[in-house]
Amino acid sequence: MPVAFWGLALAYVAVAINTTVASVALPPISRAFEVSSEQLSWIVNCTPLAASAFMLFGGHWASRYGFRRVLVIGLSILTVSAVGASMVFDVNTLIAFRTLSGLGSALVMPSALVLAYQVVEDSRRRTAIGLVTAAQAIGGLLGPLLAGYLITTLSWRASLVSVAKLLLVSIQIVCSEIPKRVGHKGQVRPFDQIGAALTALFGTSTLLFLVGLTNHSDNRFVSIGSISVAVITLITLIIHEKRCPYPLFRLKQLRKRSFLVPTGINWIVQLVYGGMIFLNMQYLQLVVGLSAFKAALLVVAGTLMWIVASSSSGALSKRFGSYRLAMLGLVSASIGYGFIGFSGINPNPLVLILGFVLSGSAGVEPAVMVHGVLESYEDDQWSFGASLNAMIMRYGLSTGIALSGLILSSSFVAVMNQTLTRLGDSVESYAASTIGGAYRFASSLPDNERNDLIIAAKNAFVVGFREFYILAIVLYVFAFIVILLQSKSGRL
Repeated sequence: MPVAFWGLALAYVAVAINTTVASVALPPISRAFEVSSEQLSWIVNCTPLAASAFMLFGGHWASRYGFRRVLVIGLSILTVSAVGASMVFDVNTLIAFRTLSGLGSALVMPSALVLAYQVVEDSRRRTAIGLVTAAQAIGGLLGPLLAGYLITTLSWRASLVSVAKLLLVSIQIVCSEIPKRVGHKGQVRPFDQIGAALTALFGTSTLLFLVGLTNHSDNRFVSIGSISVAVITLITLIIHEKRCPYPLFRLKQLRKRSFLVPTGINWIVQLVYGGMIFLNMQYLQLVVGLSAFKAALLVVAGTLMWIVASSSSGALSKRFGSYRLAMLGLVSASIGYGFIGFSGINPNPLVLILGFVLSGSAGVEPAVMVHGVLESYEDDQWSFGASLNAMIMRYGLSTGIALSGLILSSSFVAVMNQTLTRLGDSVESYAASTIGGAYRFASSLPDNERNDLIIAAKNAFVVGFREFYILAIVLYVFAFIVILLQSKSGRL
């Protein structure tokens, strides 16, 4: 692979690191600030959500103004947001900078993916896609390790700014190795900006509704308003797409099984991955009691397996067939989810490690499916195909974070309210909102009450933790059945 390709892969590594470091920092952030369950979810979710909202625009801007130019702008925005997030003194400002990083990701991902497809030879494109997908997993590996080490030795602020240097290196390689006109295919096709805006508004308002449900207050205005906007936007989008001369969602493309099946599988995999990002580090640090770095080391077992599965997916799919490989990955990962989700407060270390290793088997899914999605588009539609695929995957990630937050919050509050009734109404909303809040309040109690509260909080967390992993297994079984049916019909 040329040097230019590795600069693009490095950009994907940086995006993944930027996404994962926030999840590692959730426990210390929840102890440093008074954070509600809704804010806790937004700290992680605002980045992939903003990326999803701007992803289609990022692909269009790249086609119109130049892939390299948009890529460098996106990397620069990510750098500024990382530095800003490390300097905040309140949760809302942190969420704002993390949201800005989502815009940077939206500019980086489609541009880098198309350029990676262009700077390599035709015979190596399948391998290139697998390596780019593996680069995301490498970022998912380095993010927790780097953040865990910096949180343990320095602070959570250092973990958020750690990606800045990597972003600067990527900018230097891209500017020096990639010509300005690489990736251009002539005249840019008309872009349905209204359709893209409506799509972003629909996805954002839907996820706003899901996250809003985690806020167990009497004020439901945001939830009701967001779901109303989502319904109205969806109806408007459907009407607009039928009348638009160059619709964003072409019915012919959407009907292709080579597009529909891989896109749906990718969305499910990303949904589960998003939930794991939000839950696992809280579980390992606040329930199991590991340090941030030790927790990251345990997560690395799954990430390493993801990297191996993703990077070898091209060769394995040629040998065994894409659908067999995809189904095997789903089965193996589901077994791992069972080991993780049912580990409890005092897990068996070997079983937990095995669970994380097996969970990484899902790494074959994005690599196999992304190649199928891009192949379903014509050459001059790669930019749009890459941006649409990235948008759907990011919405899947955001949905997983929001859904896991909702499941956890509902179970946690239900269990903790029973435990904290005797402490008074003024305490319940604070100590029963998040496990970090319970730890903060427990520090002011006598030893016996402190221990009882912490044990109750751990048990409450484990209930929601287990429920999410049961849902993950159900979704993977559904995906397995879909792939099996499509493979038998010969249309996968």
